[in-house]
Amino acid sequence: MKKAIITGIYGQDGSYLCELLISKGYEVHGVVKHELSENSLKIKLFLDKYGISPILHHTNLSNYDDVKNLIIDIKPDEIYHVAAIHQSSQSQNSELCLFNSNILNTSNILDVSFLYNRDSRIILAGSCLMYDSSNTNIQDESVPFSSKSLYGIAKITENSLAKYYREKGLFACSAILYNHESSRRKDDFVTKKIIKNLVAIKQGKIEKFSLGDILIKKDWGYAKDYAYGMYLMAQQNIPNDYILSSGELYSIKDFIDISASILNIDDWTKYVTINAVDISRGSSVQLFGNNSLARKFLGWAPSLNLKELIELMVQNEFNGTLF
Repeated sequence: MKKAIITGIYGQDGSYLCELLISKGYEVHGVVKHELSENSLKIKLFLDKYGISPILHHTNLSNYDDVKNLIIDIKPDEIYHVAAIHQSSQSQNSELCLFNSNILNTSNILDVSFLYNRDSRIILAGSCLMYDSSNTNIQDESVPFSSKSLYGIAKITENSLAKYYREKGLFACSAILYNHESSRRKDDFVTKKIIKNLVAIKQGKIEKFSLGDILIKKDWGYAKDYAYGMYLMAQQNIPNDYILSSGELYSIKDFIDISASILNIDDWTKYVTINAVDISRGSSVQLFGNNSLARKFLGWAPSLNLKELIELMVQNEFNGTLF
């Protein structure tokens, strides 16, 4: 029986990885915080209902000895490091804390694995924000990383660490994940916010909600597909970084149009207030990923287009499910 460690196991990506690996007969170990967030608890309870119960560990990933004890004890075949701090306050100290924490956690996992469990295969969750200061309209793996955000710079640094240990013989690589969505997103993500509020309007529970710039274009895919892509990366003979993206580009307005059409809401503009202050973390760069390398070498492809993804999210919202 293969063993795997998933950090952030009750986040969106970690939970889909957990489902997938357990279905394939893995012994799955999950790293969690002592106190789960409201969203993580909701995901945990949903998975528990279907008998998906990983072995949990309250490990401080920023503590080298904690990480060392975890990896030596389990001796995992695969590690999926998808836990990350995404948001911070506007305080520079908070952003610096985010930066340092993300890099330290990754560094500990890579170094401990190299020294004590060198046969393990490690997949790091990267981000399209690694390109958010690029001068390209479409990105592939040959485009140099360039970011104007500390989160993006942290992910670039983590990728550099992975390459450093890979050159020393460790199987370590980055899945460069473009926007990937599902009903397991927190409510403050724009896709979940749109679905949740339009369903509430359809049910007569609210009258209006606000959004930021709806002309921003996004490369959106289904998070479950991206978890499968990370799994495929760990099964390869040679470690490599791959872009996982939808291959489609839609504006937030397009997302609302499709959602409203599915819900038979004739004129959604009556229910949406555009608030210039309430703009999701955006970029002047078009973040649009070329996934041809993943298609060619992993045999990976998205299973749902955007309309199908929105239909699933709407159904989940009505039913209170998280598929």
